[in-house]
Amino acid sequence: MMLILSLGFLACLILKEILCILCFTLFFLVYLYYRFKNKRIMILFFLFSLLSCILVYPKEVQQQDTYKITEIKKGYYIGKNRGSKILIQTDLDLSFQDEVKVKHIEPIHTDDNFTLFSFTRYNENKNIRFKTNSVEIVHKSTSFKSRLYNYLKLKPNSSIVLSLYYGIHDESIDEIYTMLGYGYMSAYYIVLHILKRKWDETRIRRILLVLSVLFGHFFVFTLAFTRFILYQLSTLLFISKPNQMAFTIFCFGIIYPNQVLSISFLCPLLLQLVSYFCTEHKWIVQKMILIGLMFIYFKKVNLISLLFFNIFRKLYGLIFLFGFTVYDLIHLKLPDLTIHYAPKILVIVLFIIFYIQCLKHFQWKYLCIFIVPFLEIYCNPFFQVYTLNIGQADCSIIVEPFHKSVVMIDCGQNLYRDNVERIIMPFLENKNIHAIDTLILTHDDFDHNGGYESLKDKIEIKQVIEDSNDKVNVDYPFYLLLSEREAKDTNDSSIISYFTYDHFTYLFMGDASKQIEKQLMATYDLKADVVKVGHHGSNTSSDSDFLDSLDCKIALISAGYKNKYGHPSVETLKTLETLHINTLCTSDCGSIAIYSLFHLSFLVTNDGMFGIIWT
Repeated sequence: MMLILSLGFLACLILKEILCILCFTLFFLVYLYYRFKNKRIMILFFLFSLLSCILVYPKEVQQQDTYKITEIKKGYYIGKNRGSKILIQTDLDLSFQDEVKVKHIEPIHTDDNFTLFSFTRYNENKNIRFKTNSVEIVHKSTSFKSRLYNYLKLKPNSSIVLSLYYGIHDESIDEIYTMLGYGYMSAYYIVLHILKRKWDETRIRRILLVLSVLFGHFFVFTLAFTRFILYQLSTLLFISKPNQMAFTIFCFGIIYPNQVLSISFLCPLLLQLVSYFCTEHKWIVQKMILIGLMFIYFKKVNLISLLFFNIFRKLYGLIFLFGFTVYDLIHLKLPDLTIHYAPKILVIVLFIIFYIQCLKHFQWKYLCIFIVPFLEIYCNPFFQVYTLNIGQADCSIIVEPFHKSVVMIDCGQNLYRDNVERIIMPFLENKNIHAIDTLILTHDDFDHNGGYESLKDKIEIKQVIEDSNDKVNVDYPFYLLLSEREAKDTNDSSIISYFTYDHFTYLFMGDASKQIEKQLMATYDLKADVVKVGHHGSNTSSDSDFLDSLDCKIALISAGYKNKYGHPSVETLKTLETLHINTLCTSDCGSIAIYSLFHLSFLVTNDGMFGIIWT
């Protein structure tokens, strides 16, 4: 009973939107009525749903105010002021409980792309939406907590200790052990199993609970550590496992309402639910859930860490217990055998088969969990058009059903970072794309072709097109328009791509100007359902008459967040709005994907937007 109520409360927190919470509450109340026919239960859940509305309501961020440092991460700090949090990026050497004055703030924005980690969404789940890089120290803390941290970080080989004690992740330790809190969880059970042989187990649990709270007070209450403390408390208050899990869910949801989807909470909860409800081979199911969550959250998995999971978990537990005194001796780094989700799915399956068979607990039915990703990767029937979010640059990828062909339009580069290494290649790897059949370099601008030299060294490119007279080798209609044109500059020489699949038509304009658009109208009778507007939405492109003649439904714009050129221009956006064309820009919604199958087309963006496109 209590577990059902807690899961309903958890669902309300996950939904976040007030209207969604109320709708879910209505349906869940109906379920409770027919399931239990108890008015007290219904009233209790209704109160919990109202509480969730209050908890998830966004808190206002204080500008030009004083914040106290509450979390330290690798490369940044988290400051807190009366319930609101802010991300602080600074070269100042800050410690816990230092007070800093924030001069100005701005929204957190990173390049969000499919299959890749979103730093923006990660912080939004922690109710952190703003950042600052302009702070001044108001008060330097001299507390024991601050001095202890400063003492430890200066010691040699202290990275593992800082990771286990403070949650400051480092390359020397697999994130799974810190984010799930397996260091202190293993330490807790090691001590418990040793001491309960001589003393009463309940008394030992009480003492360990007090020690855990003291440890969090002098170090830091990470999400995983807080969850485990709540679970320790639940074992003292309740006997049954469902009630223990329910108590943990309720308390964690009240303390951290916006972080119930974090892996630090969700993974241990799912593993506990499996442990309770699964009757046979539960450890196999747990391992598979762990693999799935690691791919969802981290987009990768270290097979060495997974294979020797139990051994490393106990090892980190020992380091947690004794690392404070022997940190000088600690220098541990896991061997790196990292695989990505999509391209190595068969390797993962074979690994699981081998691993389970070696332990003689294998049943074929457990492999059914791998069927869905296998079909999505190797037997995808959708025609896919991706516009990647790579800043003030351009890169689009067209994938024919079942990977029959892959066409890339531009592979733009950024002057300050390698977008091929950071974004394009990880995307291709996760989509199981090992070769590019045709690469179209629209024109000789760095933001369009700057990544070519880096890309050709990393993946096979069968055909490179730099001229409109060339032909794209695909099985569906794909045309390069205006092979003969009057071009006054490099932008006007851009290759214009026009292709159709399943009666759905696309037009990609490169950086072509309004002059070229007029030539297109004079030469062709074009219609397009989707148009990628010219020159990143600049006012030099996107003529009103041209767009109106296309009768398009969707306009795509590739532009960098707060770019110095002011793209997309206000003029272009007003033109698109006047023509009632739905406009999507990568700087606002991240990467954009359009899927088509049998006259059904739908659009998905990285920020969660979904829409069906009617033809």
